[in-house]
Amino acid sequence: MNEEKQLKNQLKNMIKKAQRSMAAAERHVKEGDYDFASSRAYYAAFYSMEAILLTKNLIYSKHSGVISAFNQHFIRTAVFPKEFSKLIARLFRERQIGDYEFDLSIEEDEAKEDLEAAKKIIKDIITYLGKEGFWDPSAS
Repeated sequence: MNEEKQLKNQLKNMIKKAQRSMAAAERHVKEGDYDFASSRAYYAAFYSMEAILLTKNLIYSKHSGVISAFNQHFIRTAVFPKEFSKLIARLFRERQIGDYEFDLSIEEDEAKEDLEAAKKIIKDIITYLGKEGFWDPSAS
């Protein structure tokens, strides 16, 4: 398998994982488990950010590295709106609460906002990948 095919296959797997994470987030909302819904929404956006960074051959081992590189390569360059930086920061903060806090918890309306933020990020990343020839829109 050539490098381009390998990259496209890896991107497909990463986006599919993001989509599975979104589906899990939606299930958690329906079940009233808002902490985990927000966490899964964050991870859905995170996996899609990792995918788009891979198109530039950028791989990071820490969440902060992924977020910083996404901001540098895709938000500061105006590929995506500045609003995305705020959405990502919110998702990261909510994930921290959902995963690690015991005396704080995410409310239903917050979880639903997190899902909408993650959906927008994923949708726009998939659109970008398609425009750049990395993703077949019919594959999603």
